Amino acid sequence: MATGCCGGGEGETLIFTCAGAAHSGQVANRAGVNLAQEGVGKLFCIAAVGAHIPEKMERARNAGRRVAIDGCEDHCCRKIMQNAGLPVDLHVDVTQLGIEKQPAEPHLVMDTRRVVEQVKQAAGGGH
Repeated sequence: MATGCCGGGEGETLIFTCAGAAHSGQVANRAGVNLAQEGVGKLFCIAAVGAHIPEKMERARNAGRRVAIDGCEDHCCRKIMQNAGLPVDLHVDVTQLGIEKQPAEPHLVMDTRRVVEQVKQAAGGGH
């Protein structure tokens, strides 16, 4: 389920995602791509944050809203951001939406749509 407030300053909305090997990690990443395509925010590289790339860190610090979409209860995406000193304004753990980490029958498109709708609802309907 989504947690956190939905806004910072007037800067851009950046979307950070898990891209783990499990189905749920792939759903998290695909949801981020879809949200960016729908204009909800801009997909941003969580690996660059983990690597502390200076220009990427500056952009992430200046974001008006930071959205973290995690693929499981480990919350790696959110933790990377917190360890980098970046507050998360909206956090979604896709497994809390009933999406299994290793489902018997994965439904990538349908599961991704559920995450996209959750983020849009929590963020005030998107842009």
